[in-house]
Amino acid sequence: MSDPAFILERFDWRPAGASWLCRPGTDRVRAFADRESAEADARRREWEVRRRVNPFQCGGPRLHYQTRFDAARLFDWFLDLGLDPPGVTPDSAVWSAWWDRYHAEMSDAQRAAAWEVLDLVRFFRVAERPADLPMHLVALPHFEEDPIAYPYGEYRYIGCTPYMLVQTRLTADHLCRQLYDDGLVRIGGHANAAAAPESWARPEREPFTNEEPVDDPYLLGAAGYAEHRPLDLTAARAPTPGQTLYVVLRRHWRLEKPDGGSWRWSLAATRTCGRAVSAFDTLAAANAEMDRLEAEARQYPSPFRFGTPHEWGTLHATGIFGVLTDMAPIDFTSLWEEYKAPDALWSRWWDDAVPQMTDEQIETAWALFERLRFYEVVAAEYRE
Repeated sequence: MSDPAFILERFDWRPAGASWLCRPGTDRVRAFADRESAEADARRREWEVRRRVNPFQCGGPRLHYQTRFDAARLFDWFLDLGLDPPGVTPDSAVWSAWWDRYHAEMSDAQRAAAWEVLDLVRFFRVAERPADLPMHLVALPHFEEDPIAYPYGEYRYIGCTPYMLVQTRLTADHLCRQLYDDGLVRIGGHANAAAAPESWARPEREPFTNEEPVDDPYLLGAAGYAEHRPLDLTAARAPTPGQTLYVVLRRHWRLEKPDGGSWRWSLAATRTCGRAVSAFDTLAAANAEMDRLEAEARQYPSPFRFGTPHEWGTLHATGIFGVLTDMAPIDFTSLWEEYKAPDALWSRWWDDAVPQMTDEQIETAWALFERLRFYEVVAAEYRE
């Protein structure tokens, strides 16, 4: 067995107004041969972000999104650091205003101790993985279309459908050009070598910036037909041409406007679409990785950020009410219709109630979202 690799991964934080929300999953940054080098790079990158980000604006409106401490323990922790915290309150907005005002006056030791206790706000991590085979994924890009945007609509990149895994970038470029030519033929056009892009590589979004940029459909051009990106393959041996491989996709979620506090499923012309995160030589291995990632995603602090169990579950509305009202009082029933309420009310109820819930109750709430899935496995052919 070859030596393992140590992968530096970036959590998928996205801006939501003045705040930051993290989608389930991580993006690979780079691999290291030893853990010490990986951890050193992770610490360097972590502190680069911490210098720019207010931790109390990350995750959600209550302290349980930022720390495992309750408000009283956090207050005492900051007092012991020689700081003057704002008070014993679970409201993250109060702590955020205090941080903006005083964090520049903190010593390096105080700042480091503050971030230590704010342990639910992290931007990078190091994961140990088997040494993989470097590949290139050729894929069909997809865009979420807003058909009523004036004057011609607009498109936002939301992911891809795997087409083929190849060994070299030259082969990937060749296949992308073939997909481009085929796409033009389908719409009655003709191949034009001068119009083909210089690179088919999908550019990575800069970390901790805005969402994927919106594209004008009339300027989208060849980028709408094909793309490729690096993707490592976990396999016992090198694949053979024509072999079926299996790609794990992370499905795309976008922030719903105007409140920016809820994730919503992106509308696309295909149901198989997302960000490729790993590839395997057997379906069993791909499914096992998908299950591991699903379990990790369900540690997300609020299932109600993705909708309600009425949308993602199979239990009838009165049953959902019965399960959840046993966990914590629900005081907005006057706004219900057939035991249903606006999503924002559910999110606020959860944010207020979850600090008093047991781990078993939180697991029960997640179980109501039984049809909610964050990953899927898609087959793709291998070519040298």
